[in-house]
Amino acid sequence: MTGFSTRTGGAVSTAVGFTLAAIHLHDVYTLAGDPVYAVLSVVPFVASIGVGLTGIGIARGQFVPPRFVDRVLLWMVAGIIAVASLNAWIMAGVLLHVPWSPAFDPTGELFSVIPFGVLLGVLVGIYDARRLDQQRSIRRLNRINETLRIATQEIVNVTDRDVLARAVCERLVSSDLYDGVWIGQYDPDDGAVNPVASAGLSEAYVESIDVTTDDAPTGRGAGGRAIKTGEIQRVEDVYADPSMKPWWDMFERLGVESLAVVPIAHDDTVYGFFSIYADRPEVFDERECEVLSELGDSIGHAVTSIEARDRLAERERELARQNERLEEFAAVVSHDLRSPLNVAEGFLDLARETGDDEHFDRVESALARMNDLIDDILTLARQGDAVDEFERVVFRDVVERAWSTAGTSAASLRIDGDLGLVSCDRSRLRQLLENLFRNAIEHGADDVTVTVGPTADGFYVADDGPGIPESERERVFDVGYTTAEGGTGFGLNIVREIADAHGWSVSLVESEDGGARFEFASVDVAARESDAV
Repeated sequence: MTGFSTRTGGAVSTAVGFTLAAIHLHDVYTLAGDPVYAVLSVVPFVASIGVGLTGIGIARGQFVPPRFVDRVLLWMVAGIIAVASLNAWIMAGVLLHVPWSPAFDPTGELFSVIPFGVLLGVLVGIYDARRLDQQRSIRRLNRINETLRIATQEIVNVTDRDVLARAVCERLVSSDLYDGVWIGQYDPDDGAVNPVASAGLSEAYVESIDVTTDDAPTGRGAGGRAIKTGEIQRVEDVYADPSMKPWWDMFERLGVESLAVVPIAHDDTVYGFFSIYADRPEVFDERECEVLSELGDSIGHAVTSIEARDRLAERERELARQNERLEEFAAVVSHDLRSPLNVAEGFLDLARETGDDEHFDRVESALARMNDLIDDILTLARQGDAVDEFERVVFRDVVERAWSTAGTSAASLRIDGDLGLVSCDRSRLRQLLENLFRNAIEHGADDVTVTVGPTADGFYVADDGPGIPESERERVFDVGYTTAEGGTGFGLNIVREIADAHGWSVSLVESEDGGARFEFASVDVAARESDAV
């Protein structure tokens, strides 16, 4: 006898109890003329009523855990058999010593004791079910605590957020306590929770998950509530909860019956949640939810620590870049600036000695170069810091404005296709383009053509000039490297610094026309210009 629900098991107990009560109520009414027999009939009637009321309580989910309802019914049958057998044995003993009497009714005698057997079986069954459920809960909690202890140890040693998410999912599923787990990262800007790791679930299912935090149906489920309240959400029966309707079809294909959604948070920041699936209803009790909530808090602490370490590491990298720039500046000040200064001083002395004004032209030229060097040094110092705030800009507009500053009447600009939108610091992107345009004009012919176009993950700037030998392409980004007469050697280094500050990569290859082609990758580009803000 398996598979009885609380409603079915309670209905069976109620039917048996009230049926026996009706039979004994008839006996009470029939024997009303004989007070002794009437009183004796009231006792099994009361026992039958007790069975019926107990059955109602079972049907309402009281007294017995759902998984043990069939066990209670078995105990009820065992109680009937035991009491009936005892009654038959007693009657057999009586008949051996007492002559048969036509007034003796064995069927009536049997019915008078059955209610006691049923009631005894139900009470023993309830006690047995609760005892087994308690033992099972203790074993389950021990396994959960052991699983979470190991998971917590792994969390302490993880330094990457994605690795942390995968480790937690794999640990929870490997414990055999749950059938599937996935972790979602909350994006406050989009109001959505995006899966980042899973275990026990197909890749196709994870990719199809749609959980939001708005007022849409996908935002009113357990996941949306967990993000908005910061509290664990348990659903004992997913098909009995109307808020889970958007996912019923997926749950049915997976065989999911119940779930718990545990927020991952620290202080007032909610990073996301992990959702746990089970293939049976009413799995997550209060104690288990408390333990899972502690795991969510531990993961939240770990994420906060990882982000703090990442910020510290980025700050250390930034300081290293600043120190490197300081060393470069020191080299420029001590060498590149000193050289034109010495030239200016020398020709100034000659002008004083000879009185020839032509020497002042050489002084002016040296001072102009110093001015260019100082401008580039200041630009390099300002462009090296990482970009903190990005905005979406119409790339074509930035290109055209940069060309209006750096281009010449003889040179020409060509835009190859729809440049779309670029997420960037507008002023720094313009500085990057101006430096590339100047570089192309300085090293190419007067009528050089510069082309700007999109790539799969960024954009390129190319020219039809003489190009750069492959052996020199890595050095062109170094401070002080230049092949143009009067060049400062800072232009392309500034380009690389601006790209690094945005998180982009830059590479140099040969263009289709044999010139230089600078390619920028890992750029956040949107296709439609109508999306600009």
